[in-house]
Parts: sequence; C-alpha cells; structure tokens
Amino acid sequence: MHACRSLPEPGVNVIQRGHPHPRPAAMLVPLLDVAGQAAVVLTRRTQGMDHGGDWVFPGGRLDDTDTSHAEAARRETAEELGIEPARIEVVGQLTTHGPIITGYIIEVFVGVIGGAGELAPDAGEVAQVATIPLVDFLQPGRCFRAPMDPSLRHPSETASDLDLSHLRHYAIDDDHRLWGLQADILCELLHHLTNGVHQF
Repeated sequence: MHACRSLPEPGVNVIQRGHPHPRPAAMLVPLLDVAGQAAVVLTRRTQGMDHGGDWVFPGGRLDDTDTSHAEAARRETAEELGIEPARIEVVGQLTTHGPIITGYIIEVFVGVIGGAGELAPDAGEVAQVATIPLVDFLQPGRCFRAPMDPSLRHPSETASDLDLSHLRHYAIDDDHRLWGLQADILCELLHHLTNGVHQF
C-alpha cells in the first residue's frame, strides 16, 4: 500500500475521436488493506447504464459541487460504494484518458479506503462488488489480449476506426473480465508497483 503513495507524475493518453465538446470526468482506483495486502475494489455496472454489466472502477462526470477532479473521483466512489467520503484518501494520479467513446476526458486517481465499516453499494449503479488482492492479477493467465465480446459494445464502438480485436483483459474469475480502458488503468498501476516488471 505504501508504494501507491509514490506514483510518478501522470501522463495523458489523447484519443483522437473528434468530440466537439468533450466533458470532464474522474475515476478512482479504490484500494483496501485485506490481511496486510493491498486489494482493489471493482464494481459491476447495473444493466441499463452505459456499458451495463461491465466491471469498472468507480467514477463519473464532474458536477457543480466538485472543486476538483480528485474531489469528484472521491465523491463518486463514496456514492457508489456507500461509504463516507472522509474514508477515502487520494494518494496519487494515473494517466488521463480521452475523449473516450462517450465523450468524456477522464482523470484517474488512486485512493486508499480506511476506517471501519462495510461497503454498502448503491444498487442503482452497482450490481456487484469484487475485492481482489492486487497480487492476484500478477499470477499467470490473469492478463491477456483478446477481442471484445460483441454483445458488450457501446453503440459508438462500431466505428471503423476502432480496433477492438486485440484489447487488454484481466480475468476477475472464470466468467468475468476487466477489459479495455479499465484493464489499461490496472496495468499502469501494476507496472508502477512492480517497478516496471509487470507488462502485458
């Protein structure tokens, strides 16, 4: 967990998708201490949302109450996981991505969840929660490249300029994956935490 507090300066991944009015958004990679190991908290979107059924990190667009992207990431994470914002300490920032398919430019943060109390996810946004030790994602077979399941595509992802045949994936279990941008974010974090050893 200590290594998460010494992430390098974040980069920017500019995605050329011609959105005339890209919108700001923020995402947080939430970490918990589980039996002395850093574990990441993942949420599965409810059906009916953009990318419904996908495993993702908490996040969303900025609103008028947010004073910064980091504050938005913390607020969204607190709302989705059903915890007090004060329990989340933002300890670093990863690469900014966008504009993504839905037009957002996403600033990505890493946060540590402290304090007592269980997670109480918002059923309107979160269908399922998984807490997985980061070291599990370093095991053989957990990361791979593969085409995206066509049934999971956002309507905009039929564009001919998008290559979806060789996306990065992480296996959460036998039936579920963290893929695409979410997998890129996890890969970047693991790359830093292993001093550059972890690669796809």
